[in-house]
Amino acid sequence: MKESYLEIVELDNGDIVLRPASEDGESVEPLATLVISDTTKSYLKERYFELAKCMFHAGIDFVYSDESAFGDDAEYMEDMEMRPKILH
Repeated sequence: MKESYLEIVELDNGDIVLRPASEDGESVEPLATLVISDTTKSYLKERYFELAKCMFHAGIDFVYSDESAFGDDAEYMEDMEMRPKILH
């Protein structure tokens, strides 16, 4: 089975996205987009990107730890090999 990798990147427009990593350099549609306001970026300085990474990690942890949310598919979600790896 091919491993699945995700990447967290900041786009030119300032949005921070979680998307599948592309091996061939093609643009890939984001799985999630986070918009951090200019006020928050100003307050956090360079740490705003760390905030975004924590938020995406929390979401992924929620999905892979809340078995009740998947009903009959809970066994599938327990397989840690299926959990995506994240590149920063």
